Amino acid sequence: MTAFEMPHGGSSIRLELPPARREPLDLARQVWPVMGYRGRFLAQQLIGTDDVFAAVRTGTRIDVGTWLLRGRVWVFALRDSLAVVACGPCGLKVRAERVPYESLRESQYNHVTGELALAPAKGLPLRGLALDPLDAYQLLAQIYRED
Repeated sequence: MTAFEMPHGGSSIRLELPPARREPLDLARQVWPVMGYRGRFLAQQLIGTDDVFAAVRTGTRIDVGTWLLRGRVWVFALRDSLAVVACGPCGLKVRAERVPYESLRESQYNHVTGELALAPAKGLPLRGLALDPLDAYQLLAQIYRED
């Protein structure tokens, strides 16, 4: 069965995913202590009081307005969207975006490059996130979750 023959027009990768997480993370104990102050502040402003079901520090770095340092990208799986946050220690530019899951329904993990390919997200500056396969599959499970 090809991806085009799948019910709901989804990807065949959906059949291989772990179950989506239903219990939110305790951000104060599990995530905020390992994030830098600026990234944590930015993520808190973007996420607000929404529940976070997965938080991943990616291997992807992007331009944040400093000459030598690039900002680390963090990804947060919320109930209905993916939050992407990146900032440097003193960079002028920051990235803080929420992308609804409906616009990411064609996303897949590329085992060759080790990247989660976000597709077809329009307007998102990142197309691929360098991730461990287990983290990528968990994010995909959250993206393809059906409630």
